[in-house]
Amino acid sequence: MKDNYTYPAIFDYSEEGYINISFPDIDGAYTFAENEQEAVEYAQDVLSLMISGYEEEGKELPVPSTDLKTTDKQKLVYINVWMPYHRSQIKTSYVKKTLTIPVWLNILANQNNINFSSVLVEGLKKHLHLEDK
Repeated sequence: MKDNYTYPAIFDYSEEGYINISFPDIDGAYTFAENEQEAVEYAQDVLSLMISGYEEEGKELPVPSTDLKTTDKQKLVYINVWMPYHRSQIKTSYVKKTLTIPVWLNILANQNNINFSSVLVEGLKKHLHLEDK
C-alpha cells in the first residue's frame, strides 16, 4: 500500500457548463464539475475512493497510462492523491446487531474482557474470506 498515487484524468469540456472527468485506467471512476477548481477536487475525491476500494478488496491497482490522446475539447490532467489524508476522511459506518449466545459462553467472554463486536467482525471477515482487509 503506497501513500502517493498519480493517475491521468481526462477533463472533457464538450458539455456546456460542465467538465466531465474520467480516469481511463480505472473502471467506474467518473465525476463532473462546474469549474476547474471543483474538477481537480472532485477528481481527487473519486480517485482516492477508487484506490481505497482496490486496497480494501486486495486488488492490484492498474498501471497509469502514459500514451493517452485527447480531442480538442478535452484536456489531460494528472491527478495526485496523498492517501493518508484521504484514508482518514473515509469513515466506516456501523450498524447495531443483537445476538444470542449461551449463558456460559457470555460468562467466560465477560471474565476474559472479550469485545463482542470485535470478535463478531473478525469472525464475519474470516467466514467471508476477508481476513486481511
